[in-house]
Amino acid sequence: MLLYGAAMDAVLARGERAFADRVKGRRLINMATRVKGAKLVAHDFAVQAAISNVLENVRLIAGAAREAGIASPLLDVCVALYGETSALGLRSADMIAVIRAIERRTAAGVR
Repeated sequence: MLLYGAAMDAVLARGERAFADRVKGRRLINMATRVKGAKLVAHDFAVQAAISNVLENVRLIAGAAREAGIASPLLDVCVALYGETSALGLRSADMIAVIRAIERRTAAGVR
């Protein structure tokens, strides 16, 4: 998952001959968000999508992958991580909440 559409274009080589080969027979799901006026290093930016929304989207994608017979272990890990983050009361926070959840796990000695 890449943050910006331009990064996705660069990785997939959209507009170049290699693009068709890279995407042939695949489904592309654009999960990029816009970060307007972001200070990414300081994590000082407006919430674009709450963890509860991200969790629901990842659950839908994982379900679609299973229905299509596609292995989805990384999606399952994301569902677990976002679910735990949400359970910690961070449902309305955005992706920075995942870091907060990991910090809490670490402080509690959970690995």
